[in-house]
Amino acid sequence: MMSSIDYVLDRITMYRLVLYVLLGLIGIATILACFELLPFSPLSLLISTAFFVIICWAMNTIWAYVLKVPANVESTTITALILALIIDPAASIGAFRFLGGAAILAISSKYILALHKKHLFNPAAIAVIILSLVPGEAASWWIGTAYMLPAALIGGLLVARKLRQEDVIWSFCSAALLGTCLVVLVQGKTLFTELYQLFVASPLVFFASIMLTEPLTAPPTKNLRRLYAALVGIVFIPQMHIATIYSTPELALVVGNVFSYLVSPKQKVVLKLSKKVKVAPGIVHFVFNPSQKLIFRPGQYMEFTLAHPRADSRGNRRYFTLASSPTENLVHLGVRFYEQSSSFKQAMYRIDGRIKFVGAQIAGDFTLPSDLQQKLVFIAGGIGITPFRSMLKYLLDMQQKRDIVLLYANKTADEIIYTDVLSAAHTKLGTKTFYTLTDISAIPRNWTGFIGRINEQMMLQAIPDYKERVYYLSGPPEMIKAYEQVLKNMKIKHRQIKKDFFPGLV
Repeated sequence: MMSSIDYVLDRITMYRLVLYVLLGLIGIATILACFELLPFSPLSLLISTAFFVIICWAMNTIWAYVLKVPANVESTTITALILALIIDPAASIGAFRFLGGAAILAISSKYILALHKKHLFNPAAIAVIILSLVPGEAASWWIGTAYMLPAALIGGLLVARKLRQEDVIWSFCSAALLGTCLVVLVQGKTLFTELYQLFVASPLVFFASIMLTEPLTAPPTKNLRRLYAALVGIVFIPQMHIATIYSTPELALVVGNVFSYLVSPKQKVVLKLSKKVKVAPGIVHFVFNPSQKLIFRPGQYMEFTLAHPRADSRGNRRYFTLASSPTENLVHLGVRFYEQSSSFKQAMYRIDGRIKFVGAQIAGDFTLPSDLQQKLVFIAGGIGITPFRSMLKYLLDMQQKRDIVLLYANKTADEIIYTDVLSAAHTKLGTKTFYTLTDISAIPRNWTGFIGRINEQMMLQAIPDYKERVYYLSGPPEMIKAYEQVLKNMKIKHRQIKKDFFPGLV
C-alpha cells in the first residue's frame, strides 16, 4: 500500500501536491457548508476563494514585472488558498477589504520582507499578523474543526510523506502536547478538554503539515528542522502569552520563521548559462555563472525557478542536487531528460545565456561526515552520481583523503558520466570505484566491471569490511529502495544508511 502511494507521490512535484490538497480541502468545505456543518454558505466560500486567487495573482504579476523576476503562479495560488482556509469567507461587501488586504500583504511580503532576495516569513502568516493590528480584524482558522479534520489529516499525511518530514510534524505535535500538559498541570484544567481542543478543535493538523513544512521558510537540515518544529509547537498552544499578548498559530509560525532565517543560508542567485554539454544519452551537464559565489556543503541540493510559457501541471520550480563542489566558482548541474519531459525540463534543455535561471534554498543532510576516519560507501544509480561528483571534487580540491568505495550502476556503458573526477579520485585519493551495467544484452566485449543490479554478492566482493562503513545511497526512488533492502539483508543498521532526498520531482 505505502509503496503504491510513494510511486504516485514520486511523480508529482511538492508544490503541485500541496495545491491539489488545498483545492480538495476547499471542495470538501464547500460540501460541508451545503449541509450547514460550517458557519458560512458555500457560495460565500467559493466567491472569497476566487477573490483571494485573483488578488494574489494580480499582486504577484505586478511585483514580478516591477522587479523583473520570474512569477511563480503555483506558489501564488497556494498562498491564496491557504488564506481562504484560515480567514472567514466574506459575508458582506465591507469584509472584502480585509480579504483584499490579506492577499496584498501576503504576496507583497515575499518581495518586501526579504533579505538577500529570500523572503523571511510565511506569506499568509505575516499578512494575518499585520492585519490583526487593526481592531476587530483577525484570522479565524476555520479549517480547525472536527468536520474538516479527516480531510486535513489525509491531505497532511500525503504532504508529510512526500516531503519525508514526518519527524518534523511529530516534533511539533510532541512539543505542543508537552506544553499543553504543563499548562494543565499548572492551571488545574481538564486534560481531556485541553487535548480535544488542541488536536481536534484547532488547526494543528493543517498548520503542521501544510504551513510548518513549507521548504522556503524552514531550516536546511533535519536536526534544525526538528528544533524549529519544537519551538513552533511550544509557542503554538493558545495558553502561551506575554502580558496581554496571547499566542496564535500565525504568531507561532512567524517566531519559527525568524529562527529559521537565522540558521539558514541566505543566498538567492541568478544563474547565467556558461555552457551545456550532452555527456550521455539523455543526460546534459550544465555549467552556470552565478551572480554571487554559492556557499554550501558537498552533496546538498537547491531549488531552481525557470519561468517559461505554457508551464504544465508540474510547474516552474525544480530541486536539483548540486554536482559542483564548494571549491568551484561555477555551478554544475547534471540533469536527465526523457522523451516526455515536463515543460520545465523542455525549457531547461533549450536554455541559453539570455534566460534567467534562479537558484535559492540550499538544503540537505546528504553530506560528508565530520569524522575523517569514517569509512564510506557511495552507491549511485544513473544520474544519482551528481552528489558524489560534488563530494569527490571537493575532496580532490582540498587534498583530503578518505576511505571511500564507490559502486556506480548504469543501464549501459555510454551512460557512465563524470569519469574525469572519478578517475582523479581513484588516482589521487585512493577511492575504489566499481562499475556495473544492468542491461545484460548491451555489455561491451572488453567490459571488466560487474554485470547486473547491485546485490549482496556484489557488495561482499567489493567491500570486505562492509559492516564498518556508512552507506550513501543516491538514485531514482525505486532504486534507492532496492539498495536499502540489500543493505538490510546484510544486517546493516539503519543509522549507517543515508539517502539522498529533495522535495520535488526532477
